Amino acid sequence: MTDNRAQINILNKLITDNDTFLLTSHQDPDGDSIGSLIGLNNYLKRLGKKTMVYSQGIIPSKYVFLDSEGVIKSEAPKTSSDFPVAIILECPRFERIGFVKNLIGPQTLIVNIDHHEDNEMYGRVNIVDKDACAVGQILFDIFNSAGGSFDADVAGPLYAALISDTGCFKFSNTTSRCLNTAAVLVEKGARPKSIAENIFSSFTAATLKMVGYVLQNMRLYADGKICVFKLAKNDPAKFGASMENSEGLIDYSMMIKGVEVGVLLKEVDSKTVKVSLRSRDGIDIGSFAGKRGGGGHLNASGFTLAENLDSAEPTVVIALSEYLNV
Repeated sequence: MTDNRAQINILNKLITDNDTFLLTSHQDPDGDSIGSLIGLNNYLKRLGKKTMVYSQGIIPSKYVFLDSEGVIKSEAPKTSSDFPVAIILECPRFERIGFVKNLIGPQTLIVNIDHHEDNEMYGRVNIVDKDACAVGQILFDIFNSAGGSFDADVAGPLYAALISDTGCFKFSNTTSRCLNTAAVLVEKGARPKSIAENIFSSFTAATLKMVGYVLQNMRLYADGKICVFKLAKNDPAKFGASMENSEGLIDYSMMIKGVEVGVLLKEVDSKTVKVSLRSRDGIDIGSFAGKRGGGGHLNASGFTLAENLDSAEPTVVIALSEYLNV
Protein backbone atom coordinates (compact mmCIF):
# COMPACT_ATOMS: atom_id res chain seq x y z
CA MET A 1 0.00 0.00 0.00
CA THR A 2 1.43 3.37 -1.05
CA ASP A 3 1.95 5.85 1.79
CA ASN A 4 -0.14 8.85 0.74
CA ARG A 5 -0.79 10.20 4.23
CA ALA A 6 0.85 13.59 3.63
CA GLN A 7 -1.10 14.16 0.39
CA ILE A 8 -4.33 12.95 1.98
CA ASN A 9 -3.85 15.42 4.84
CA ILE A 10 -3.49 18.23 2.29
CA LEU A 11 -6.70 17.12 0.57
CA ASN A 12 -8.62 16.97 3.84
CA LYS A 13 -7.52 20.54 4.61
CA LEU A 14 -8.59 21.65 1.12
CA ILE A 15 -12.01 20.13 1.75
CA THR A 16 -12.26 21.95 5.06
CA ASP A 17 -11.11 25.30 3.66
CA ASN A 18 -13.11 25.38 0.41
CA ASP A 19 -16.83 25.39 -0.34
CA THR A 20 -17.01 24.54 -4.05
CA PHE A 21 -15.47 21.63 -5.96
CA LEU A 22 -15.33 20.49 -9.57
CA LEU A 23 -15.39 16.68 -9.83
CA THR A 24 -14.51 14.75 -12.96
CA SER A 25 -12.93 11.58 -14.32
CA HIS A 26 -11.72 10.15 -17.63
CA GLN A 27 -13.95 10.48 -20.67
CA ASP A 28 -16.17 7.49 -21.50
CA PRO A 29 -16.73 6.67 -17.80
CA ASP A 30 -16.77 3.15 -16.39
CA GLY A 31 -17.96 1.60 -13.15
CA ASP A 32 -15.05 2.72 -11.00
CA SER A 33 -15.11 6.30 -12.25
CA ILE A 34 -18.91 6.61 -11.99
CA GLY A 35 -19.16 4.98 -8.56
CA SER A 36 -16.24 7.05 -7.29
CA LEU A 37 -17.67 10.32 -8.63
CA ILE A 38 -21.07 9.70 -7.04
CA GLY A 39 -19.54 8.49 -3.77
CA LEU A 40 -17.28 11.55 -3.53
CA ASN A 41 -20.10 13.90 -4.52
CA ASN A 42 -22.37 12.50 -1.80
CA TYR A 43 -19.59 12.65 0.78
CA LEU A 44 -18.89 16.33 0.02
CA LYS A 45 -22.60 17.15 0.02
CA ARG A 46 -22.85 15.67 3.53
CA LEU A 47 -20.19 18.16 4.57
CA GLY A 48 -22.25 21.02 3.19
CA LYS A 49 -20.07 21.57 0.12
CA LYS A 50 -21.17 22.62 -3.36
CA THR A 51 -20.16 20.37 -6.25
CA MET A 52 -20.33 20.33 -10.03
CA VAL A 53 -19.75 16.94 -11.63
CA TYR A 54 -18.82 16.56 -15.31
CA SER A 55 -17.66 13.59 -17.35
CA GLN A 56 -17.43 13.50 -21.13
CA GLY A 57 -19.27 10.52 -22.58
CA ILE A 58 -22.48 8.57 -22.05
CA ILE A 59 -22.93 6.63 -18.83
CA PRO A 60 -23.38 2.93 -19.75
CA SER A 61 -26.94 1.85 -18.99
CA LYS A 62 -25.90 -0.68 -16.35
CA TYR A 63 -24.44 2.13 -14.21
CA VAL A 64 -27.31 4.60 -14.55
CA PHE A 65 -28.79 3.40 -11.24
CA LEU A 66 -25.78 4.92 -9.45
CA ASP A 67 -26.71 8.39 -10.72
CA SER A 68 -30.50 8.31 -10.49
CA GLU A 69 -30.62 12.06 -9.88
CA GLY A 70 -28.53 12.96 -12.94
CA VAL A 71 -25.65 14.48 -10.98
CA ILE A 72 -23.04 13.73 -13.65
CA LYS A 73 -23.31 16.07 -16.62
CA SER A 74 -21.94 14.82 -19.94
CA GLU A 75 -22.01 18.14 -21.79
CA ALA A 76 -20.08 21.33 -21.14
CA PRO A 77 -21.97 24.14 -19.38
CA LYS A 78 -22.95 27.19 -21.42
CA THR A 79 -21.25 29.48 -18.94
CA SER A 80 -17.94 28.78 -17.23
CA SER A 81 -17.31 29.00 -13.51
CA ASP A 82 -14.18 29.53 -11.49
CA PHE A 83 -13.49 26.45 -9.40
CA PRO A 84 -10.91 26.78 -6.63
CA VAL A 85 -10.40 23.00 -6.51
CA ALA A 86 -10.82 20.31 -9.17
CA ILE A 87 -10.69 16.66 -8.10
CA ILE A 88 -9.91 14.31 -10.98
CA LEU A 89 -10.59 10.62 -10.39
CA GLU A 90 -9.17 7.53 -12.12
CA CYS A 91 -7.50 9.43 -14.92
CA PRO A 92 -3.78 8.81 -15.52
CA ARG A 93 -3.38 11.72 -17.96
CA PHE A 94 -4.89 15.18 -17.70
CA GLU A 95 -5.82 15.22 -21.41
CA ARG A 96 -8.24 12.32 -20.92
CA ILE A 97 -10.83 14.43 -19.09
CA GLY A 98 -11.98 15.82 -22.45
CA PHE A 99 -13.99 19.05 -22.47
CA VAL A 100 -13.67 19.37 -18.68
CA LYS A 101 -10.16 20.75 -19.29
CA ASN A 102 -11.85 23.97 -20.37
CA LEU A 103 -13.48 24.36 -16.95
CA ILE A 104 -10.15 24.35 -15.14
CA GLY A 105 -8.48 27.73 -14.92
CA PRO A 106 -4.86 28.63 -14.12
CA GLN A 107 -5.75 29.27 -10.47
CA THR A 108 -7.62 25.98 -10.00
CA LEU A 109 -5.81 23.58 -7.71
CA ILE A 110 -5.90 20.08 -9.20
CA VAL A 111 -6.17 16.99 -7.00
CA ASN A 112 -5.29 13.80 -8.87
CA ILE A 113 -6.64 10.56 -7.30
CA ASP A 114 -5.83 7.40 -9.21
CA HIS A 115 -4.56 3.80 -9.14
CA HIS A 116 -3.07 3.44 -12.63
CA GLU A 117 0.56 2.41 -12.99
CA ASP A 118 1.19 5.04 -15.67
CA ASN A 119 -0.29 8.06 -13.88
CA GLU A 120 1.57 11.22 -14.90
CA MET A 121 1.26 12.91 -11.47
CA TYR A 122 -0.16 16.07 -13.04
CA GLY A 123 -1.88 17.44 -9.92
CA ARG A 124 -0.73 19.88 -7.27
CA VAL A 125 -1.91 17.10 -4.96
CA ASN A 126 -1.34 13.52 -6.18
CA ILE A 127 -2.91 10.61 -4.32
CA VAL A 128 -1.90 7.67 -6.47
CA ASP A 129 -2.05 4.18 -5.00
CA LYS A 130 -1.10 1.58 -7.58
CA ASP A 131 -1.90 -1.25 -5.17
CA ALA A 132 -5.54 -0.19 -4.74
CA CYS A 133 -8.07 -2.35 -6.55
CA ALA A 134 -10.09 0.73 -7.53
CA VAL A 135 -10.24 4.45 -6.94
CA GLY A 136 -13.29 3.68 -4.81
CA GLN A 137 -10.92 1.98 -2.37
CA ILE A 138 -8.67 5.05 -2.21
CA LEU A 139 -11.67 7.27 -1.49
CA PHE A 140 -12.70 4.91 1.31
CA ASP A 141 -9.25 5.38 2.87
CA ILE A 142 -9.46 9.17 2.46
CA PHE A 143 -12.89 9.40 4.08
CA ASN A 144 -11.75 7.23 6.99
CA SER A 145 -8.62 9.34 7.49
CA ALA A 146 -10.81 12.39 8.04
CA GLY A 147 -12.94 10.58 10.59
CA GLY A 148 -16.00 11.39 8.55
CA SER A 149 -19.01 9.16 8.99
CA PHE A 150 -20.95 8.02 5.93
CA ASP A 151 -23.71 5.56 5.15
CA ALA A 152 -25.37 3.88 2.19
CA ASP A 153 -25.42 6.91 -0.13
CA VAL A 154 -21.61 6.88 -0.08
CA ALA A 155 -20.93 3.20 0.68
CA GLY A 156 -23.10 1.90 -2.17
CA PRO A 157 -21.35 3.78 -4.99
CA LEU A 158 -17.92 2.93 -3.57
CA TYR A 159 -18.88 -0.75 -3.40
CA ALA A 160 -20.01 -0.53 -7.04
CA ALA A 161 -16.60 0.94 -7.93
CA LEU A 162 -14.87 -2.01 -6.26
CA ILE A 163 -16.88 -4.76 -7.91
CA SER A 164 -16.66 -3.07 -11.31
CA ASP A 165 -12.87 -2.94 -11.34
CA THR A 166 -12.42 -6.41 -9.84
CA GLY A 167 -14.96 -8.15 -12.07
CA CYS A 168 -17.12 -8.89 -9.03
CA PHE A 169 -14.02 -9.96 -7.09
CA LYS A 170 -12.70 -12.30 -9.83
CA PHE A 171 -9.68 -10.38 -11.12
CA SER A 172 -6.12 -10.54 -9.79
CA ASN A 173 -6.50 -7.15 -8.08
CA THR A 174 -8.90 -8.72 -5.57
CA THR A 175 -6.75 -8.54 -2.44
CA SER A 176 -7.49 -8.99 1.25
CA ARG A 177 -7.45 -5.20 1.55
CA CYS A 178 -10.08 -5.00 -1.19
CA LEU A 179 -12.31 -7.58 0.46
CA ASN A 180 -11.93 -5.97 3.89
CA THR A 181 -12.94 -2.63 2.38
CA ALA A 182 -15.97 -4.26 0.74
CA ALA A 183 -17.01 -5.79 4.07
CA VAL A 184 -16.95 -2.41 5.82
CA LEU A 185 -18.91 -0.82 2.97
CA VAL A 186 -21.59 -3.49 3.37
CA GLU A 187 -21.69 -2.76 7.10
CA LYS A 188 -22.26 0.90 6.22
CA GLY A 189 -25.22 0.11 4.00
CA ALA A 190 -24.02 -1.06 0.58
CA ARG A 191 -26.35 -3.73 -0.83
CA PRO A 192 -24.22 -6.37 -2.62
CA LYS A 193 -27.07 -8.29 -4.27
CA SER A 194 -28.80 -5.23 -5.69
CA ILE A 195 -25.57 -3.60 -6.89
CA ALA A 196 -24.22 -6.80 -8.49
CA GLU A 197 -27.52 -7.50 -10.24
CA ASN A 198 -27.63 -3.99 -11.71
CA ILE A 199 -24.06 -4.20 -13.02
CA PHE A 200 -23.71 -7.84 -14.06
CA SER A 201 -27.25 -9.20 -14.50
CA SER A 202 -29.38 -6.48 -16.06
CA PHE A 203 -28.75 -6.83 -19.78
CA THR A 204 -31.53 -6.05 -22.23
CA ALA A 205 -32.49 -8.63 -24.83
CA ALA A 206 -30.98 -6.34 -27.48
CA THR A 207 -27.64 -6.26 -25.68
CA LEU A 208 -27.53 -10.05 -25.34
CA LYS A 209 -28.30 -10.46 -29.04
CA MET A 210 -25.38 -8.14 -29.80
CA VAL A 211 -23.13 -10.12 -27.45
CA GLY A 212 -24.18 -13.35 -29.16
CA TYR A 213 -23.33 -11.89 -32.56
CA VAL A 214 -19.86 -10.83 -31.42
CA LEU A 215 -19.17 -14.21 -29.78
CA GLN A 216 -20.35 -16.09 -32.86
CA ASN A 217 -17.88 -14.16 -35.01
CA MET A 218 -14.87 -14.28 -32.67
CA ARG A 219 -11.52 -15.46 -33.99
CA LEU A 220 -8.71 -17.31 -32.25
CA TYR A 221 -5.03 -16.95 -33.12
CA ALA A 222 -1.68 -18.33 -31.94
CA ASP A 223 -3.07 -21.78 -31.10
CA GLY A 224 -5.95 -20.27 -29.18
CA LYS A 225 -3.83 -17.93 -27.04
CA ILE A 226 -5.25 -14.73 -28.61
CA CYS A 227 -8.99 -14.12 -28.92
CA VAL A 228 -10.35 -11.27 -31.07
CA PHE A 229 -13.83 -9.75 -30.93
CA LYS A 230 -14.91 -7.10 -33.44
CA LEU A 231 -17.74 -4.60 -33.33
CA ALA A 232 -18.42 -2.32 -36.29
CA LYS A 233 -19.93 1.10 -35.64
CA ASN A 234 -23.31 0.06 -37.04
CA ASP A 235 -23.45 -3.45 -35.54
CA PRO A 236 -25.22 -2.58 -32.25
CA ALA A 237 -28.10 -0.87 -34.09
CA LYS A 238 -28.84 -4.13 -35.93
CA PHE A 239 -30.06 -5.54 -32.62
CA GLY A 240 -31.60 -2.41 -31.14
CA ALA A 241 -28.57 -1.84 -28.92
CA SER A 242 -25.96 0.93 -28.81
CA MET A 243 -22.18 1.00 -28.64
CA GLU A 244 -22.22 1.94 -24.94
CA ASN A 245 -23.91 -1.44 -24.28
CA SER A 246 -20.63 -3.12 -25.28
CA GLU A 247 -18.97 -2.07 -21.99
CA GLY A 248 -17.68 -5.29 -20.39
CA LEU A 249 -17.93 -7.31 -23.60
CA ILE A 250 -14.16 -7.85 -23.64
CA ASP A 251 -14.38 -9.84 -20.39
CA TYR A 252 -16.02 -12.75 -22.24
CA SER A 253 -12.65 -13.45 -23.87
CA MET A 254 -11.24 -14.45 -20.48
CA MET A 255 -13.91 -17.15 -20.12
CA ILE A 256 -12.35 -19.20 -22.92
CA LYS A 257 -9.96 -21.92 -21.81
CA GLY A 258 -6.45 -21.40 -23.18
CA VAL A 259 -6.88 -17.74 -24.11
CA GLU A 260 -4.09 -15.61 -22.67
CA VAL A 261 -4.98 -12.25 -24.24
CA GLY A 262 -8.41 -11.00 -25.29
CA VAL A 263 -8.92 -8.19 -27.81
CA LEU A 264 -12.02 -6.15 -28.56
CA LEU A 265 -11.87 -3.92 -31.65
CA LYS A 266 -14.57 -1.24 -31.70
CA GLU A 267 -14.96 0.92 -34.79
CA VAL A 268 -15.20 4.63 -34.02
CA ASP A 269 -15.18 5.70 -37.67
CA SER A 270 -13.64 4.54 -40.96
CA LYS A 271 -10.16 5.56 -39.80
CA THR A 272 -10.27 4.95 -36.04
CA VAL A 273 -10.56 1.82 -33.89
CA LYS A 274 -10.61 1.58 -30.10
CA VAL A 275 -8.71 -1.45 -28.86
CA SER A 276 -9.56 -3.00 -25.48
CA LEU A 277 -7.30 -5.68 -24.00
CA ARG A 278 -7.51 -8.26 -21.22
CA SER A 279 -4.89 -10.79 -20.14
CA ARG A 280 -4.29 -13.55 -17.64
CA ASP A 281 -1.92 -13.68 -14.69
CA GLY A 282 1.40 -11.89 -15.25
CA ILE A 283 0.97 -10.96 -18.91
CA ASP A 284 1.47 -7.19 -18.90
CA ILE A 285 -0.76 -5.73 -21.57
CA GLY A 286 -0.64 -2.37 -19.81
CA SER A 287 2.88 -1.88 -21.15
CA PHE A 288 1.80 -3.14 -24.57
CA ALA A 289 -0.93 -0.49 -24.72
CA GLY A 290 1.34 2.19 -23.26
CA LYS A 291 3.80 1.82 -26.13
CA ARG A 292 0.92 2.60 -28.47
CA GLY A 293 -0.28 5.77 -26.79
CA GLY A 294 -2.75 4.07 -24.45
CA GLY A 295 -2.43 2.58 -21.02
CA GLY A 296 -4.20 0.90 -18.15
CA HIS A 297 -3.36 -1.90 -15.77
CA LEU A 298 -1.35 -5.12 -15.86
CA ASN A 299 -4.30 -7.23 -17.05
CA ALA A 300 -6.66 -4.59 -18.47
CA SER A 301 -5.72 -1.81 -20.87
CA GLY A 302 -6.51 -0.16 -24.17
CA PHE A 303 -5.42 2.24 -26.88
CA THR A 304 -6.68 3.86 -30.08
CA LEU A 305 -5.50 2.78 -33.51
CA ALA A 306 -5.60 5.02 -36.59
CA GLU A 307 -6.74 2.30 -39.00
CA ASN A 308 -9.96 0.88 -40.35
CA LEU A 309 -11.59 -2.08 -38.61
CA ASP A 310 -10.46 -4.73 -41.10
CA SER A 311 -6.79 -3.75 -41.12
CA ALA A 312 -6.73 -3.25 -37.34
CA GLU A 313 -7.20 -6.95 -36.68
CA PRO A 314 -3.97 -8.21 -38.34
CA THR A 315 -2.07 -5.20 -37.01
CA VAL A 316 -2.98 -6.00 -33.40
CA VAL A 317 -2.67 -9.77 -33.75
CA ILE A 318 0.81 -9.59 -35.29
CA ALA A 319 2.00 -7.11 -32.65
CA LEU A 320 0.58 -9.24 -29.82
CA SER A 321 2.08 -12.43 -31.25
CA GLU A 322 5.50 -10.80 -31.28
CA TYR A 323 4.97 -9.36 -27.79
CA LEU A 324 3.92 -12.76 -26.40
CA ASN A 325 6.49 -14.62 -28.50
CA VAL A 326 3.85 -17.04 -29.78
